[in-house]
Amino acid sequence: MTARAARRAATALFVVAFLVAGGSAAFYISAPARAASAAVTTDAGTSVSVTAESGFSFTPNTFQGLAVNTTVDVVFTDNDVVDHTFTIIGKQGWVIPTSYSDAQIDQLAFGNSPKALLNLNATAVGAPGDVQYGNVTVKSAGWYEFVCTEPGHFTNGMYGFIAFGMNLPANLTVTTADTDPGVAVFIIVGTIVALVVIALVLGFVVGRRRGSAYEMPPQRLGYAEPETPGEESPPTPTEPRG
Repeated sequence: MTARAARRAATALFVVAFLVAGGSAAFYISAPARAASAAVTTDAGTSVSVTAESGFSFTPNTFQGLAVNTTVDVVFTDNDVVDHTFTIIGKQGWVIPTSYSDAQIDQLAFGNSPKALLNLNATAVGAPGDVQYGNVTVKSAGWYEFVCTEPGHFTNGMYGFIAFGMNLPANLTVTTADTDPGVAVFIIVGTIVALVVIALVLGFVVGRRRGSAYEMPPQRLGYAEPETPGEESPPTPTEPRG
């Protein structure tokens, strides 16, 4: 392997490792965290207190038994250091598809078909603790999904369900925020380690190849020059017999 070929191989391996690491990181960042987990149920009559937590989650993330034809007071606290919203989508008895983009979530929240039941915006100004107040009145029994409309928050699991005049369906589940770094982090770290090892090995090989160009040939060290394959050594001259 020549030095140029070694450099090309090292470059190719670096590009492949970079793409693998980048793909793993992108997967980890953007993968929706909507695996089912046990729902936290809060029974409440005419008031709701909900908190936006770090890690893209609401606490609690389900409510049921809220009064109909009555004003329900809502207290929304942002316990994170980034902005969040508490937005009740106005489509009754419907679960938002996990494939919905930020633009589609915005259309649901701010469009008129149907209009959102409630939208509270909590702004984090470098520190948690912003509190917003609102109220909602629902005329008939039904259940709805609520979301955070900040970009990427819904797809990372920031949603829940709320029911008025009834309990939530038993098959509705929501996600608890996953703070575990996950397998993708180990993939990225493993790829970086492998890349470093490959770079070291290739550097050693290239260095040996370059160094061999300056080695003293065998015949200069008192050794016979190695034979070329296919050639025979000339006969050793002998002294004539007397």
